[in-house]
Amino acid sequence: MPPRLNSLFICLASAWLLLGAGVISAADWSYWRGPKFDGTAEVTGLPESWDADGGEGSNLLWVREDIGGPCTPVVMNGRLYTIQRAEPGTAREGEKVVCLDAATGETLWENRYNVWMSDVPAERVGWSSVVGDPETGYVYVLGACDLFLCIDGETGETVWSKPLHEQFGMLSTYGGRTNFPVVHEDLVIISGIIINWGEAARPNHRLIAMDKKTGEVVWFSGTRDLPYDTTYSAPSLVTIDGQRQLILGTGDGAIWGFQPRTGKPLWHYDLSLRGIYATPLVVGNRVFASHSEENVAPYNNLMGAVAALKVSGTGDETKAEEMWKQVEVVCGYSEPVLIGDRLYVVDDRCKMWIFDAETGDTIDEPRKFADSRQRSALLHADGKIYVMGENGRWAVVAPTEDGFEVLSKGRIRDGGFAGSPIVADGRLYFPSTTALYCVGTEGASQKPQVLAELLGEETPADENPEPAQVQIVPAESLLKPGESLDLRVNLFNRLGQAVAGPEQVVFEVDGAGKVEGSTYIAPSGAAHTGATIIARVGDLTGTARVRIVPDLPWKFTFDDLNDPPLSWVGARYRHVIRPVDGSPALVKVNTIPKGTRSRAWMGPSDLSEYTISADVRGARMSDQLPDIGLTNHGYVLDLMGESQQLQLRTWSAQNRLSLANEASTIDFPWKEDVWYRMKFRVDIESEPPAAVTLLRGKVWPRDEPEPKEWTITARDEAPNLSASPGLYGNAKVAELYLDNIEVTANSDD
Repeated sequence: MPPRLNSLFICLASAWLLLGAGVISAADWSYWRGPKFDGTAEVTGLPESWDADGGEGSNLLWVREDIGGPCTPVVMNGRLYTIQRAEPGTAREGEKVVCLDAATGETLWENRYNVWMSDVPAERVGWSSVVGDPETGYVYVLGACDLFLCIDGETGETVWSKPLHEQFGMLSTYGGRTNFPVVHEDLVIISGIIINWGEAARPNHRLIAMDKKTGEVVWFSGTRDLPYDTTYSAPSLVTIDGQRQLILGTGDGAIWGFQPRTGKPLWHYDLSLRGIYATPLVVGNRVFASHSEENVAPYNNLMGAVAALKVSGTGDETKAEEMWKQVEVVCGYSEPVLIGDRLYVVDDRCKMWIFDAETGDTIDEPRKFADSRQRSALLHADGKIYVMGENGRWAVVAPTEDGFEVLSKGRIRDGGFAGSPIVADGRLYFPSTTALYCVGTEGASQKPQVLAELLGEETPADENPEPAQVQIVPAESLLKPGESLDLRVNLFNRLGQAVAGPEQVVFEVDGAGKVEGSTYIAPSGAAHTGATIIARVGDLTGTARVRIVPDLPWKFTFDDLNDPPLSWVGARYRHVIRPVDGSPALVKVNTIPKGTRSRAWMGPSDLSEYTISADVRGARMSDQLPDIGLTNHGYVLDLMGESQQLQLRTWSAQNRLSLANEASTIDFPWKEDVWYRMKFRVDIESEPPAAVTLLRGKVWPRDEPEPKEWTITARDEAPNLSASPGLYGNAKVAELYLDNIEVTANSDD
């Protein structure tokens, strides 16, 4: 559907210019909860009502009927950014960041990228939000498959990108719970459930901080192992008792506080038995958090709660104390706002709750006023609260002494609201599942904000000059045998502030390699292993980790291993090595509640045009067979047990290859307890911009000669041009076994 642009827009005051790294212009709503991380803005002249159909008196400035979905947009430097489906319903479907002129709604640029190895359905693309950085003008986005991109906000060109699923083991699940990045000083920080390598192989809601200009990993931290859920709770930044903190809800059901420069965990508060979806509201030293799942004891037989915490202390003495908790308030999605001494919360059924922020006392009886379901966060601006319902109803309400009054309400004709309302440069933006609306009135104005003032004043670093933490940069790396890595060592005090650099650093290496001066050197003979680098400064230590992966070819027989190769991402927690038919084999176990369907990654993501082969076997348990797959270029060749089929696919939830390749899924009867040989090759038939990949797979009984013909083939006109080789397995009930895995560069024969 072509966009519908309304020619009526408002004339606003001149935009403020950026005055440096810490200044946000009036037009900037560069983070999904706004410049203060709290869903509020200082603005006047906003309308009390609007009409989605337009016309005189509608206050509708423009609408884009081709821009919809769950994404909350952001605005920076007069430009609006949002995440959208690309070429939906076609064999080329992917994802894109779209940049619009915030005043007119006209498209300025699009940055399209593929989705691969993800269980997220297309309808949930954009569950995250773009985040802008006023200093660099860059925008950051975590795609549905955990591809993390830094994009030039002016030109739309990709500055750098990292496939976090391949290189860190970040999960991308059916729920579409894609986490939000946040920018702090020279870092961009992202989090998610990660099944990594080495000692970090167990699932954990982890945080990765990268240099925002280069993507270099500066620190890598985490919460607790074996969280129940993925989550889409977004982080907030605040300064409490002079200490800068990053606060977010995590997959283990807790609210956590971290030092943003170091990743040091400061405190956590257990709220739910499942993951926290709603973003905690942080105002001053208070944190207001909610959820809709089972509570922790002693309320674990009750669903949902709203809790208020008071955070105090610094360093190891930082703590969060519960001020109050109201259980049986089922608020799992919408984020509240604090107005004066009252907390306004809309629960999942669109009932408004009002609590005394200090005591938790209910101010007014909860009541419905707009819709029957609620996902969007609340927006408080110009003395009004804007509420957008999941079924398409909206309301504008005003706080009163007794509670609130409804100023206006209405309903859009198509779709509902999953994204949240924002206000930038005096204009309101309402993202629905089918359209994006811009609403405003002439004469509205918005106050510019200074980020440093919004975050609060830190205790001067010279008041705590003693080093307390050691940081090695880069914190995570991937090298080839014989390659070297220059290391930097940073010191921080107990508050997580940088202090004078070390005069003397002593390096140690646990594992392969050595450090000469401040350079780590991977040994030339090492392969598929890793090392931990330790820096000692007096009594303090810091660590960094390195994976060592050689060039192709690779071969894995598992004869001399007790565990899967150390450098493999996502493998050790889910796989073991044990004898099968008298020979050691890699076994995908079925006893892990959160790891039965999984992917493992073997190496760098820039590998291209290669073939992966393996001996595979599936056991039948409870009358079911597993799925066994090899991954290549971001595609999977899947030997499917229950359906007795062989399939080629890339975006698991969409299976988009089938739209252009009817034979991308074929019947293929196979038997349990029989060894088969699988072979999967990907070639690039033509180069960009008209690149096409040719996918070919074959499967045959291992004891028989290899057939000349390929069993299954497909072509992709929206190809993945490179990706790490790996494994796919679904062993929810029955185990699967692999042996003699080989990865080789393609040859002409």
